Amino acid sequence: MDLASDVNLLSALSRDRSQHVFVWLFNIGAEEVWHPGSRAIADPAEQTVVNRMEEMNLLLCRRQDILVLREQPQPHFLEMLQQMGFAIPRIEVPESSDPLTPITELVLADEGLLQRLRTESEAAGGAYLVPYAVTWKEEEVAARCSLTLLGADSDLCARVNDKIFSRRMAEDLGFPVTEGAVCRNETEVQEACGRIAAAAVSPVRFIIKQPHGASGKGMLLVEDLSRLNAVLNVMKRFAGRNSLADGWLVERWYGKQLDLNYQIYISPEGEVTMFSLKVQQLAGTVYTGSRMPAELEKGLEEEVRGCAEQLGVSLFAAGYSGIASIDGFVDEDGQLFPVIEINGRFTLSTYISFVSAVLGERRFLSRYYRVVSVEPLTYEALCALLRENGLLYGPEHREGVIVYTAGTLSAARLKQGFINRIFTLIAADNWEEAEDYARRLEWLFAVQQQVQARNSI
Repeated sequence: MDLASDVNLLSALSRDRSQHVFVWLFNIGAEEVWHPGSRAIADPAEQTVVNRMEEMNLLLCRRQDILVLREQPQPHFLEMLQQMGFAIPRIEVPESSDPLTPITELVLADEGLLQRLRTESEAAGGAYLVPYAVTWKEEEVAARCSLTLLGADSDLCARVNDKIFSRRMAEDLGFPVTEGAVCRNETEVQEACGRIAAAAVSPVRFIIKQPHGASGKGMLLVEDLSRLNAVLNVMKRFAGRNSLADGWLVERWYGKQLDLNYQIYISPEGEVTMFSLKVQQLAGTVYTGSRMPAELEKGLEEEVRGCAEQLGVSLFAAGYSGIASIDGFVDEDGQLFPVIEINGRFTLSTYISFVSAVLGERRFLSRYYRVVSVEPLTYEALCALLRENGLLYGPEHREGVIVYTAGTLSAARLKQGFINRIFTLIAADNWEEAEDYARRLEWLFAVQQQVQARNSI
């Protein structure tokens, strides 16, 4: 019997939260396993903080689940989550852990942890591994622990997480696609940019993308043709030895009304459900937050849902099942471009998609802030600061700011101070109140930075 066919992940995360046992693994950086030749040089300090984003997995866990983290979370953080109604699972930490080794490698190196996971699976009559993404390393964890891996196989996931694959699937489905081309060398990139510029009635900008990469990596914006050669030199320097062979995407940069993200679940039987639709905030090409629910005009939402259904059917025909996260946009003329990128894995947006099941139906605004502090910043101290300024979320009035990771606070140090990635979720009755919280929060962080700067002189 195929145990995976008996589990509907979407149902287990929303309606049937007492069913099954999931082992959660936040193996961010999967692109570097799928395509090691395209790996860019990582900043160790920043990567240390990125790896601690694993704690956002707690927003999805159920009480009977197991979450593997590289460090135990701060007690105050867990207490806050419990007070809000989130379930705390059993948390396992590899015996030999460090800030930079990918979490799956830490698991594979810990025979005791592998045995505990194997024992748990046997006791439950079969447990399920739910990673951020599926690579051959997660397949090995599943095999060694007698876990059933939820999702498509690693080779297919690698193929789906390819921007050229995304564009070609959109074209095959007859969706509107951006002006652009798939290019195999620098000459083709230059020719594609020249064609787009020649056809435009006004000056245009271009985006050049490697087919692999996440969080804005491997993408560079070209302000005008005179800057093209300089941008190409930068890409050649950081892209990796296989980047030309894999192809580059050249697209015209569009003015936008809305950046959209929608998440779909494709069941093992091929049923397609769009379970999340958000308006995204981007800083250039980097995700900084979301607004949910998106609350689009009815006609536009129906159009997105129709595209989501077609995409899911097409992905299932290719053999893919599980969660997929799709980015699209609406341009300044109101034209929907439903597919810019298909992510055959979880994204940061996935982890906040089910909070309404715990916190109730609210307007939610997620925002990400990068703050450098002279002194280490703890989760407890940050919550105290928010409480003093009337910003902290309280279950009694069901509005305010929730900080949903603690390990990303002061996890690494630079010469000028400690890096803090502050992931916040603002809950409010309406968007005006949510945006007011966001403005006050941004002002507070700015003031704190100024105070620390003065005190360090």
